[in-house]
Amino acid sequence: MSYREKFDASEERAHYQNIATKILRELSDLRSRVESSPNVSKRWIWELIQNAKDVHIGGRVKVRIEVELDGDDPHVTFRHSGQPFSADNIRFLIEQISTKDRKKDETGRQRTTGKFGTGFLITHLLSEVVTVQGIAKEPGLPYRGFDLLLDRTGFDLEEITEAVKTAKQSVEDLDDRPTSGAYVSGAFNTAFRYTLTDALSRKVAKAGLEDLDICLPYTLVFVREIESVEVSPRSYSLAKGTPVLPEADVAIVSTLVQTARSPKDTASHLLAVLRKGFTTIAVPVSVSGDVVTLIRPGPDVPRLFCDFPLLGTEIFPFPVIVNNPNFNPTDPRDGVFLTTSQRINPLSEENKAIIREAVALYLDLLNHASDNSWDNLHSLVSVRPAPSTLTWVDASWYKNDVLTPVRRSLLHAKIVRTATDNLASILSDDGQKFIWIPSGSKKQLRDKIWLCCSSWFPSQLPTRSDVEVWYEIAWEDCGKLTVATVAEFVEKAGTLSALAEKLVAGTDVHGWLNEFYALLRLDEDEYDLLINKRSLFPNQNGDFRKKSELYRDAGNIGEPFKDILKLLGDDLRAELLLAEVDAGLDDLEVRDQVYAVKEITSSVQDKANDREVAKSFRPAFRKMLLWFRDNKARANKLFPVLYRQKHLLYDDEEISENIERAEQLGALLTEYKVGTVDQLRAVLAKQLDRPALLPITEEILASMGITSVAEWTEALKDKDVAVLFSHKSTPTTDMFVYAQSLIARAKEAILAHLRALENYDVTGAEETAPTVFAGIFKDGRELTVVARPAYDGEVIIYYGSERDVLDFEDSELWVDDGAQPRRVTLGHLLKTTQIRRFPV
Repeated sequence: MSYREKFDASEERAHYQNIATKILRELSDLRSRVESSPNVSKRWIWELIQNAKDVHIGGRVKVRIEVELDGDDPHVTFRHSGQPFSADNIRFLIEQISTKDRKKDETGRQRTTGKFGTGFLITHLLSEVVTVQGIAKEPGLPYRGFDLLLDRTGFDLEEITEAVKTAKQSVEDLDDRPTSGAYVSGAFNTAFRYTLTDALSRKVAKAGLEDLDICLPYTLVFVREIESVEVSPRSYSLAKGTPVLPEADVAIVSTLVQTARSPKDTASHLLAVLRKGFTTIAVPVSVSGDVVTLIRPGPDVPRLFCDFPLLGTEIFPFPVIVNNPNFNPTDPRDGVFLTTSQRINPLSEENKAIIREAVALYLDLLNHASDNSWDNLHSLVSVRPAPSTLTWVDASWYKNDVLTPVRRSLLHAKIVRTATDNLASILSDDGQKFIWIPSGSKKQLRDKIWLCCSSWFPSQLPTRSDVEVWYEIAWEDCGKLTVATVAEFVEKAGTLSALAEKLVAGTDVHGWLNEFYALLRLDEDEYDLLINKRSLFPNQNGDFRKKSELYRDAGNIGEPFKDILKLLGDDLRAELLLAEVDAGLDDLEVRDQVYAVKEITSSVQDKANDREVAKSFRPAFRKMLLWFRDNKARANKLFPVLYRQKHLLYDDEEISENIERAEQLGALLTEYKVGTVDQLRAVLAKQLDRPALLPITEEILASMGITSVAEWTEALKDKDVAVLFSHKSTPTTDMFVYAQSLIARAKEAILAHLRALENYDVTGAEETAPTVFAGIFKDGRELTVVARPAYDGEVIIYYGSERDVLDFEDSELWVDDGAQPRRVTLGHLLKTTQIRRFPV
């Protein structure tokens, strides 16, 4: 053998060894990770769809996946309608060499996503033996059908090498095979068949198919070359007529899932999509009428797509899905390079630029959703620091270029649906915290915080159903409403009245405080600190005080004693807990009547002994003396010393004033010829209540119901009536005649009015006295009606018959004032006469 021949033989061996080494290395890594990695077992489906997309015809390709997990022939067969194989395709498939062309086309888009590289090896996790059925076609050569067996079962270089050689030899006679007439453009001409040989194969198959349901709605939107994907009995596709996504305009795109058994049984996945250039963002939504509701992408949805899902980016902390075909992914396609190094890395810099573009699109989508009052805006807010497990992300860069600018914008966007059903921003226009998010260690505690404060500032709380979501996504700049924060707000109110003004109208401030104290007790960690540190409990003056500054009221002190102590400069109410609240402070020391008596006695004795000092406390001493006067027996028992020495409670000036008043009182008693103060009071009251004397007119006579001289003479026998009228005026005969006409007019008007009322029946009305009717029925009950004119605005009840009638329950007084007959009720009398007190 010549040297040339040896060189050629050595080159061939090296070539096959390199191929086998790469295949074995990649397979060994995949075999070791298939059961531990959550992503490896799902990638096979996307590698196959990705390869199908790269051989689309005229921008369209269909995919069909046949699955049989059980039975005699468990398998997965992947078919597509793409272009036939070239000679290079077949060779690269055998040797696992990528035909991926990362060069960009004239528009700037990557030409292909990837084909037959090491990524294809992952499909061997379904089966290490794959049968490929396809049609070969080269320019100028006829179509040739072929079957190719790819065997990757080997565990050493020799086995892999021989398998590669065997596969290559199986297609070397392609030129000698019959010309294929089976190729039909757009038909499923290519198939990859994987026999599922064990439980692990079936597990991998299920994982990929399940991920198809999760990610395919996004992929169909991002990759328009994929016309449909069939996985019997379902078929996935975009809704018919879906246009190319407009740039910089939010569109809602529908992905359909149709069942072959029942074409009418069609479900849809809706995505809100926004695009600029090659960068697209998407988030799931639902639509009902005019209401669009945002849906947070599930935790199993990758956040980054390079046309196809980059499995492993599920924890990338961004609230929407980002796609760009020009992403530069990591080799296992589980992320994109977003690292920073001393030397510029063009791949990483391009990825960072794409992410920054996605951030701008995200903020545009957020503003659009807010402006149009979409529901569940909180679904767009979950932006967190990059976790340390994302080794392909520079956490510092992410914080500066993504997290901080996004959160800064979120603080001022109207994204919080409040308890008053309005949209509000987390911060106010002046940068102060506006929205308060209930926060605490337990869900029950957070809910109680919301309930408590919903009666205080509902417009600054998220709606109750969103509390847990906002608790989860709130960051340090957000207003976090802890029990301690609520306590701080209560303390700042300062007084019970100020707090009441802040609460929603109609809220009982005492009931609200009781809820607040129940909330305090729920926070076991902070309870003791809060009740001892903060002024949260109202004293009996309505001022909030600390627990250590208060005592419980035994309930037997009495308000007079509290008043006296306050006048003495010792405000006991300031130390007593308000009885109307249930603060749960059962361990407080009690203040009772014994304590109050002791304090009063001590204070009065101290101040009364110094006559100059006593002058300053005259109101207290006076109130004490009045209480002594009204409670002599109790005064002698409770204050024996003070009661005996009560003269000390008067100062010299007061004694002089009292003597002078006593002399004046004696003179008044003599003047009014009475013996007691009560008798004097009665005389004065009668004089104050006496009205001015009335002239006698026709209207007054009518208002009294008097129609003759005899009736007038009889009326004047009543001293209470006679005292009302001037004796200088005398009624004439003409006055009585006119009074009769007024009375008749009033009775007629009142009866006519009652006939018009549905619940009155006057058909049997009978006049039993000049102004009294019997036989009238109201709601089926017999009624007696007194009818009087009131043309001068007054009625004077004179007749005893009228008074007797009106004393019964089934009677009514009706008057006619010339405008509208109306009933005079007891309430009307009380209001117009301002009667506050009367004997019963």
